[in-house]
Amino acid sequence: MLKSTGSPAPDTCLKSNLRRVPNRSYVPGMRRYPIYISLAAAALLAACATAPEAADTGPPPEAVIAEALSETNPFEAEALLSDLLARSSLTTEQRVQALYHRGSLRRQDADDREGAVEDFEALLALAPDHSLAPNAQTELDYVRTDIEEIKASMNRFLNLPDWFDGTWTLGQHEQAVTRYRTSGLAPTPEQVQTLIQAGYICEADSQEARLHDFGEDRDDLAGMEWCDAPTS
Repeated sequence: MLKSTGSPAPDTCLKSNLRRVPNRSYVPGMRRYPIYISLAAAALLAACATAPEAADTGPPPEAVIAEALSETNPFEAEALLSDLLARSSLTTEQRVQALYHRGSLRRQDADDREGAVEDFEALLALAPDHSLAPNAQTELDYVRTDIEEIKASMNRFLNLPDWFDGTWTLGQHEQAVTRYRTSGLAPTPEQVQTLIQAGYICEADSQEARLHDFGEDRDDLAGMEWCDAPTS
C-alpha cells in the first residue's frame, strides 16, 4: 500500500474551476455600432437616389405658348418661349411646340435668323417624325436662304443703317446696338420703333435727354434714351 506523500493529488478539473474575469475593455453594444452606421448610410443613399427632382415652377407650358402666340410684341413673345424652353420638365411634345413657334418668330418679326436655324434643327433632331417636322424643314430652308442673301449683301460697303439692318436681322442684336451707340448717330425712325419694342430704347425722365450726339434732332427722338443710359 502506497503511503501518502502529503501533497494533494493533481486537480484534473482545474480548468473548470478557474473563475472567469470580466473583460473590462469591452463596452456593451460597441460591436453593433458599425452595423447601425452602415444601415443609416444605406438608407440615406437610397433616399437620395429616389428623391424626386424639384418641379419647374410657372404656368403650364400650353398656357405659356398660347400667351406667346397672342403677344403683339414679337420680342416679348420670344422671351416667353425662351423662358419656357429653359425648363427641364417639358415633354417632347411641349418642347417641339415651343421650338417651332420660337423658330417661326425668330425667322420673321423677332429678327433672329441664326437663332431660327438652331430652333428648327433642334426640333428635327428631337422629333423627326413629328407632324410639325415638314413645316420646320420648309422654314429651315427659307431661313438658310435668307442668311445667305443677308451675308452676301453685307460683303459690300454699307452705311451704318444698312449694316445695322443686316446684323440685327441675323440675330446679333447686341453687336448692332453697340455699333450705333458708339457712333453717336441716331437710328432711322423704323429702327427706333424696333429698338423700343426690343427694349433697347426707353422714354427718358427728361425731355432734354438725347439719344444721339450727331445729326439733326427729330420728333421721334425727343425724350428718348438708351435704356441703360446712366442717370445724372
